[in-house]
Amino acid sequence: VDSDAERAGKDKATKGSKMVTSVAEEEEDGLEHVYEKSRWFEIRDVVRPTQVALGWDWTFYKLANFKDADSAKAYMARKPIPYVKYRGLRYVVDHHHTLAALNLAGWDIDVYMEEIFEYDDDIGDDRFWGNMEGKGWSFCWDSDYSRLSHESIPKSFELQAFRNDIFRSLGGFCRKAKLLKRGKMLEEKLFFEFQWGYFFWLHRNDAYALWPSSQLQRGFDRLLAMIEQTDDSEYIGEGHLEASRDVADMIFLSDKVLQPLYEVLVEYVAPLAYAYATLPDDARVVHGLRKRFGRETLPGSVITGQFDFLTERQNFTMPEDGKKDKSKDGKSSSSSKKKD
Repeated sequence: VDSDAERAGKDKATKGSKMVTSVAEEEEDGLEHVYEKSRWFEIRDVVRPTQVALGWDWTFYKLANFKDADSAKAYMARKPIPYVKYRGLRYVVDHHHTLAALNLAGWDIDVYMEEIFEYDDDIGDDRFWGNMEGKGWSFCWDSDYSRLSHESIPKSFELQAFRNDIFRSLGGFCRKAKLLKRGKMLEEKLFFEFQWGYFFWLHRNDAYALWPSSQLQRGFDRLLAMIEQTDDSEYIGEGHLEASRDVADMIFLSDKVLQPLYEVLVEYVAPLAYAYATLPDDARVVHGLRKRFGRETLPGSVITGQFDFLTERQNFTMPEDGKKDKSKDGKSSSSSKKKD
């Protein structure tokens, strides 16, 4: 049974909504969709997450799309939100980071949503969440990938309500750097970065001897520690995020500090991803992946050949001394002529 607050939110959300039909050729999956357009402030009380964790750093990266109202409107028009309806609430199954960034930025703009399924109100919460997990529409695991109760899932898109998952952010930056490629259909997108994040977490200590080099694995550990410390000192620790919602500063820090760290981190994990991609098909089963994500091998594909950190490091050479001296002599001569 809906509470009074939920019924009020439901009525309010329906009141200002408008149906919009997409053009199939403009959709990533090539299908036609029907979206419901509503103002974010009017519907956010009935829009619910379906996962316990977000990559905070990936959310901060997305904030650049919300630096002003026009940018935010244009971005959200390209990011329709699929959801499942249950007891008057809209349970989002994709684009959690986008909504968290929108909520953090504070813009009251149009949001486009698509209902992909509606559950009967009387099925009960346990069955509802069991079905959601079975369909791959829910993520309820802690930082050690132990199962949590569905009651641990936040009730809003306030960023600090979510566990910060650095490995999820890493999955996003690997895709941004075109190391990883995912499919276009919804089922191919769901938890794509979480699954690759789980893979990187699983191999963090090289327990499966897949790292091509111990140097890479040690570098991975160092960079991971730097990112964790930056997140904790700048955002999470001492209530920084709650004390100040300075979006411009968050965008600046992401652009100048966090993103460069992740760019280097991608260089380190690329050989690990390559190593996985070159395994025989029957050796690509990832331990524990089926239990947590319902599949045995990682989704999407690895784009090989773009990153070769070790080779670049081995082949790196300093300019020859002779060339250095000639350059210096040339500068000295030029300088002397100017003085004369």
